Amino acid sequence: MRGRPLLPFAIIAIVGILLMISLSFIGLNQREAMNADEVEEEVTEFEDPVTAGEGLAQASCIGCHGGDLGGGSGPALTSLEGSYSQDQITDVILNGIGTMPAISNLNDVEADAISQYLLSISE
Repeated sequence: MRGRPLLPFAIIAIVGILLMISLSFIGLNQREAMNADEVEEEVTEFEDPVTAGEGLAQASCIGCHGGDLGGGSGPALTSLEGSYSQDQITDVILNGIGTMPAISNLNDVEADAISQYLLSISE
């Protein structure tokens, strides 16, 4: 083996490192753009808040309040009509009350949709 056999490998390594760095910067810009689009989508109103609230309640509430929201480790949510107003329910969802923690991954529109759904299923 004559010559410098390590030189081609060193050039390939340098090109590879420069390519990784440039693609990382491109990826960061794309991620920021995607996050900005998600924030804009979250703030919009729902076409049917009761239907949207049903899906959100199934994702957020069934762990403590049971699959049918009839009670589990938390109280039943099927008889809130007359006990709480929609604003009070939304406030409980966003800020928590007693042993129920605040649900921090929901925005105001989502919490309002859940409260509308809970009032619609009240007996």
